[in-house]
Parts: sequence; structure tokens; C-alpha cells
Amino acid sequence: MPPLSLDLDGVWVSYELDFLLRRRFAPVEIVQHPTNMLLTAQLLLLASLPLSQEPDAPVTSEPSSVFDAVESVEVQEPQEPIVVEVPMGQEPLVTDVEAEALSAWLAEDGPEWDSPTDQFFRDMSFGLTLDLMTEFTEKEDTIEEYNDLRIRGAQINFASPVYGTGHAFATIDFSDGGDGTDFVLREAGAWIEDFAGDLVPGRMDAQVGKYYADLGAWNTVMANEFGAPSLDGVRRSFFGGNMVMTGAELHHGMPIQDGYFRWSAGLAGDVESQDVDMFGNGLDATGPAGVGRRGFSNWAGTARASLQLNFGSGIKGRAGASVYYAPDQPLFTDLGGGSTERLEARNALRGLDLGFLWEVADSTMSHELSAELWISDAEFRSGPGTLADDESRGEWMMYEFVYDAHWSAGALVSRNDVLGLPGPVDSDASYHSGFVTYSVNESNRFSMFLTHTNPGYVQEKFFTVGAQWVFDLGAKRANSIARWH
Repeated sequence: MPPLSLDLDGVWVSYELDFLLRRRFAPVEIVQHPTNMLLTAQLLLLASLPLSQEPDAPVTSEPSSVFDAVESVEVQEPQEPIVVEVPMGQEPLVTDVEAEALSAWLAEDGPEWDSPTDQFFRDMSFGLTLDLMTEFTEKEDTIEEYNDLRIRGAQINFASPVYGTGHAFATIDFSDGGDGTDFVLREAGAWIEDFAGDLVPGRMDAQVGKYYADLGAWNTVMANEFGAPSLDGVRRSFFGGNMVMTGAELHHGMPIQDGYFRWSAGLAGDVESQDVDMFGNGLDATGPAGVGRRGFSNWAGTARASLQLNFGSGIKGRAGASVYYAPDQPLFTDLGGGSTERLEARNALRGLDLGFLWEVADSTMSHELSAELWISDAEFRSGPGTLADDESRGEWMMYEFVYDAHWSAGALVSRNDVLGLPGPVDSDASYHSGFVTYSVNESNRFSMFLTHTNPGYVQEKFFTVGAQWVFDLGAKRANSIARWH
């Protein structure tokens, strides 16, 4: 806009000044003594220049009419004016009035100027989940996991929206698996949400980073979120606990008539097993599941599909199938004396999961039954530098009855072949538990439980009785994939 000369007619100056300041900052109304025209002229001249520009020549031209000046100004939506009061007999600096108008404008519209980094940290949710466990047993030569109180997990949860993309998440844990506290990065990554838009029916999402793989209906559920006090023996044996992968996983879900269908597929270059009830949290390189995988040559892939049907009256059913395949999974064996043998073994898992949910009408009661069958077709170390093939099977089932918002109870049974132990010996292992839970609220629950463990391979069987207290402070972890839709 070209500089304008001033016709110090009070009406024209007030009209033009109001339009110029509307464009520069926000609507401004000047309330002043009629003789204080110097301030009016200064404001008008300053408002007609860019913020960084200084006047370098006297103002010599003026519009031919008030209407010509008005036509050159872009008209915006009406806003409430900012009133800048100028006391009579006082000559405030122009910059003071400009600063007051600018400050009021920023106070109203300032959040639009936030950088993505400011938004990320401002909207971050943060929480702590504490998992206290005590177990007592008559088992001989008990380890520190039993007959003691341990902080099974002090878990810190982070989540924040990534505007225009999705949200980021991270979970870190200070966890005692029975041999002291370990620092564990449980997960860290980001969800890219609904990125396909209207190109595909339903919703397409992807998660990238370190994540709990979508295998079966329960692998994305952490131990402190699980109904039973500990995970079933099948997944602890075949997966090494929860299977965590570093890579990318694609998800697609869509409603269908009287139900819901979803599928996922993932590709990873690193796989980790996490078991909060095992020494080292199951992260030892000599554990049952492969860890330390690096590089594309040691890739692993997953896939899952599930179908949910709604039968009415609060009754739902679900069936799903999952696969995991790693052609060259590293297998480490501690040879003693600081020496470790590394072999690359094929590992393949196939699973079938079933679910049934009955939410009783006009009450808070519900019944949920879950069952999974897993078949492991994996190579194992049969001797120094030698691999053999073994197919093992395991199945588990859990029933949970919710009486009301406070009380629930359930039972879990599991049985599996012990991996790598073919032959005439008893190679069956089992783990069973029963539990009663009292929830003070959604963030505070207390459980009592009884378990029986048979490690298999003629090892000692034993019972345990114990208690668990889980409570949340702040935001909960919200990265488990929903079992029901």
C-alpha cells in the first residue's frame, strides 16, 4: 500500500486509521482528545508501513477521496475493536500504543503461531504405572522372584499428538524380573493415522518404530494390563513373553454388516522378547526367543486377520489367525567362559485365536472367554554348531467375569510342548492360575491369586499364592490394539 498524506480532518483520519490498523493488527479504536492530532498522524503513518520498514521520505500524496482509500484496503470479518486510551494532556509514544495493540492481538490469536515442537510438548500426556507383586511358594531353592515383594514394573508412559499425522508414543520401565531392577525401553514410535483417507473403505493406519507386534489378540497387552497375574505359559515359551519388533506395521479395519473386519502386516529388522517374570526381563541373548537381530538380511514378518460378529443382546464373537516368520533368526548359546555360539535358525509361528464376549443387558456384568492355539515350527540347537527341526504346539484359555465396576474374577489354563525336547521324555509344560480382583477405580486395582506351574522335562512342579497391586498416576498407556469394536 503506498504512503498516504494526511488530511487532518478528524472524521477522515479516524475512518482511515481504523481500516489500516484492522489490516496491521486487529480492530483498533482511538479514544483521544480532539486536539491530539499529532498522535493520530503518527499512528496512521506507522500502520501504513511494514513492520520492519522505517519512513524514508515525507508523506506527500493523499487519496483523491475517502472512498478511494477505503477501496484499497482488504475488508476482513468484523472483530471486536481494541480500545487504546490516550489520557488528555499526555503524549504517549507511538510504540507504546502499537505494542499494546500487538499484545492484545497475540493474546487472542497467538496459539496459531505455535511451532510443531511447541505443540508436541504442550499437548504431551504423561503418566506412571506401578506394578507391585508378591508371591510365596513351597518350591525348594526358590529364587528372588518368590517369597519377597518386588516392584515388577515402574512404567512411565508418554504420548503426544503429531499434528496432521497421528501421535507419538513411548513407554519406559524400571522392572524387576527377580534378579534386580532393569531399565527397559518397552516401546517407542509413532502412529500415522487414517493416511489413506477416502481412497479405501474403513481406516488405514501404520505404526513405525519399536512396537508390540499384532500377533494373536493379546500380544499388544502388557503384563500389568492382563487379567491374570502372569502371561500364559504358551506365549512365554514360544514368544519369550511379549514379542516386540522394530520396524513398521500396517493396519486396516472396516465395519461390516453386524461386525468388524481388520488385518495387519508388519516387517521388522529387530525382534525382542519381554517377560517381566523372567531374569533380565527376558532380554538375555540366550533366552528362548531370538534377540539382537540387525540388518535386512535377518528380517522378520508378521500378519494377522480377524473377524468380529455381533449377535445382538450384547453378545459378540471373534476369530483371528496370525503368522510370524523369520528365515534366519539368530540363536545364541552360552558356552561358558565368556564364549557364546551364534547360529541362524528358521523360526515360524502359526496361531489361531477365538474370543467370546457377553455384556449382560441392564447391568454392569460381563463374561469374556479367550482362547489361542499356537504351533511353532522352529529349528533349534541339537549340538555344537548343529540345528534340528522341531514342531511344537501350545494352547491356552482365559475366562474373566466382571460383576460390577469394582469386582471381577477369572481363571487361566495353559499347556505347551517344551521347545527343543523331542523324544520319549515328558515334554509337556503347564501354567494355571485363578484370581480375584477389586478395582477401587479405573486407575487402582488389587488382586489375589493362586497359581500352579509345571516347567516340564521332569522339573519340580510348584504352587504359589500371592497378591498384586497396580495403580496409575496420570495418563495410562493407550497403545494396546482393541480386541472388540
